[in-house]
Amino acid sequence: MKRMTTEQENALRATARKCSDEMKAELAKKPKPKFDAVSRPLLAKHFEKIKGLGVPFLLFVYTIGRINGQFREH
Repeated sequence: MKRMTTEQENALRATARKCSDEMKAELAKKPKPKFDAVSRPLLAKHFEKIKGLGVPFLLFVYTIGRINGQFREH
């Protein structure tokens, strides 16, 4: 994969942040839904927005994890 431009990186992070916020809101509902039932449709919905940039799905999921503190940046 070639290097992304600053605009593409910003679009990726913004979309990942929106997806993460929606996921957190959905998982906070009572009764608590199953994670897979919430995450899969939301990930698919938000990934469609940035698919045209040539961003791999794994990078999108990794970016969400980085935003949430699951991974450290190098």
